Amino acid sequence: MKDTRMLTEGALMLAVFAVLMFLSVYVPVIAFITSLFLILPFLLYSAKHPLKHAFLLLIGAIAMSAIINIMFVPIAILYGTTGLVMGYCIRSGKSKLISYMASSMVFLGNIVLFYIAAVILLEINLMDELIKSFRSSGESYAELMKSLGQVPNEQVTQQIEEMIKLLKALAPSLLIGVSFLTVILLMAVNFPILKRVGVNVPQFSPFRTLKFPRSILWYYLITIIISLVADLEEGTYLYMVVMNATYILQMILFIQGLAFIFYYSYLKSWPKAIPIMATVMTFLWPIFFSIVKLLGIIDLGFDLRERLAKK
Repeated sequence: MKDTRMLTEGALMLAVFAVLMFLSVYVPVIAFITSLFLILPFLLYSAKHPLKHAFLLLIGAIAMSAIINIMFVPIAILYGTTGLVMGYCIRSGKSKLISYMASSMVFLGNIVLFYIAAVILLEINLMDELIKSFRSSGESYAELMKSLGQVPNEQVTQQIEEMIKLLKALAPSLLIGVSFLTVILLMAVNFPILKRVGVNVPQFSPFRTLKFPRSILWYYLITIIISLVADLEEGTYLYMVVMNATYILQMILFIQGLAFIFYYSYLKSWPKAIPIMATVMTFLWPIFFSIVKLLGIIDLGFDLRERLAKK
């Protein structure tokens, strides 16, 4: 009886995934919305049933995708494996942070493997295609300026080339950032649905309590020293490592600074709108990004929260 129920639920989840995938691929108007729920069938099933049965659902989804269209297989693998890991973490009682980190790493690993497969099997370099598209947009902008009687100067062209170089150098960091942001968005959208159907999902601690290890400061200091001392030539391996490490560490310190702002606001019983406005301002004015990052450095380096709590 139990096996029959699991089999029935598996078939239902497979049908739901097929519908969501069809809408995501063939209905561009709602593609973004439906793509957020592609993980749901795997997440719900693996959160309720043993891992071996969840694997059968994943295999079924991959096989069904291959029959419909071979190009659907990466979608099934990407969302299927991520949902399976996330659901397993929920079923085994892991914290939300562990679930998030594990799912993000699986999501990132899939994207890297797909990128390598595209280069080797299809001879398509997605990064090169993105750069071509970016450069084409710059050329279209230049042509538009010419048609309006405003000839773009060399500085505009140089800025476009500098942005392309930066994009190439920071590609690994951007890939990591996109993966982790995507997974947090998937959790925010799908976890409430799991709660509605009776699945006990873990909760994140309040954002204001977030605190990274103090060793982050040492890593950041090391990257700064290397960038000042070493002869970093564009395109070299060391250049890419230092650039990406610096970017990732800066983002961590920025998040730490935001957490401190939320903590201080909570400590002072300020309205929630104040830290939210401060967060929005950091994306509108670059100077605020530097200020928030500095707050993160001070908070980690001098235990600012503990000092404020004692007072």
